[in-house]
Amino acid sequence: MALVVFVAPLASALPNLRIMPLGDSITRGNGARDQMGYRSRLRQRLTNLGTSVDLVGSLKYPPNRADNDHEGHSGTVLAQINTYWQLSIAAQPNVVLIHAGTNNMDLEIDLEGSPGVLAEIIDGIFEEAPETTVLVAPVIWANDTRMQQNTDRFNPHVTAIVEERQEDGKHILEVPINITVADLWDTKHPNDRGYDKMASGWLHAILEADERGWLEEPIPRDPASFPGVGLGT
Repeated sequence: MALVVFVAPLASALPNLRIMPLGDSITRGNGARDQMGYRSRLRQRLTNLGTSVDLVGSLKYPPNRADNDHEGHSGTVLAQINTYWQLSIAAQPNVVLIHAGTNNMDLEIDLEGSPGVLAEIIDGIFEEAPETTVLVAPVIWANDTRMQQNTDRFNPHVTAIVEERQEDGKHILEVPINITVADLWDTKHPNDRGYDKMASGWLHAILEADERGWLEEPIPRDPASFPGVGLGT
């Protein structure tokens, strides 16, 4: 009951949300029974709080679900994701959710350069959408010793990247997701319980961003003038 009393005043002040989910197959929702993963859960929780939500992105998945837009490109590494965010930034989301780097950690691709690429992604988003709020989750825990060792070396860089941009006045937060082995579908993708945790983490971060006064109404965009970015669908 106390949680409801706490959340309601924050939720009543939330603006309409235009959210870009950015990442790889975890953003897509692999391992979730509904195939949308955290996206459907987060959208439902925000809607339950009385907020209008429009997910945006160049991809639509699964095909039978409403507002299924996202930028979760399966199997991709950070260098590829650094091009994919550009596909739908014209939608001017007022929130961008980033969980990326899992495949770099798994496939051991550009481990040394990965933090720099993540920083480029974030900086590029702010350059194109300076009023947006960027929420960044460190790479979640993996049930694989080698991959987790790589992740343990990478994630402190995520913290540093976020802190540096906060000091520069950017609207950015780190969003820890406390995944355990019980929350995984395989070695790296969450199961339904894990995606519930991700949705909760994003939700609390959105509420914190609103409490800080960061969230504003999305910049008006005519869907007909910006096809292929998921506006209003």
